[in-house]
Amino acid sequence: MGRHGARLRWVVVLVSVTVAVLATVDMFVEREREWARGGDQVAVTVEAHLPEPEQVAGVAAAFGWPDAVNVIGEPDHQSVVLHLRWSGPPREGHYQVILLDGRVVPARVLPPYGGWDAAGATGFNWAGAYEVLAERYDWLADTAPRETPDGSVTSGDHGAIGTRARAEGSLVAVFRLDPHALPLDETSHLVVAFCYVEPDGEVRWAKRVPVPASA
Repeated sequence: MGRHGARLRWVVVLVSVTVAVLATVDMFVEREREWARGGDQVAVTVEAHLPEPEQVAGVAAAFGWPDAVNVIGEPDHQSVVLHLRWSGPPREGHYQVILLDGRVVPARVLPPYGGWDAAGATGFNWAGAYEVLAERYDWLADTAPRETPDGSVTSGDHGAIGTRARAEGSLVAVFRLDPHALPLDETSHLVVAFCYVEPDGEVRWAKRVPVPASA
């Protein structure tokens, strides 16, 4: 009976370990699927304009930025004004919008200026947690930290414009090219990364959204 009881305990332990391993594998598979397909549940459209410096405020206002008079264009930094709309399941947390210049490889992250959504001005941000994007998506390789000549590591001028992850929403976002970048004459060279970030700051997935050609 003692030998039988010991054997039974080993069976129980083995079954428990097997269940735990299978559960871990299932979680890993599900997480990998989320990285690859998580954005499929959200439909995103984007419209982009490349206004002259004196036209930036007017374009932002036309897209729905109420006090866009304060959005100032700069002659040395070409501006890109985006209008994004999305619909999908309601979520906690935020969507983060990153804009990239696809004329170079890897596509270059453009510095943000600011944004406006239903709650008002959104500003911009960057967090170390976003660097995982470079590990998960080849097309977001430029989000990785950069090494400076002195050996230190920096995120440079990386930035994202955030908005609450509503089921349906819209965002007006302004980005600016680096002053040393070649002038952009066609919006179809741009790519939007539409990223979902949970309330605790963990990035769950990124959706690639091509920008259509200028009208």
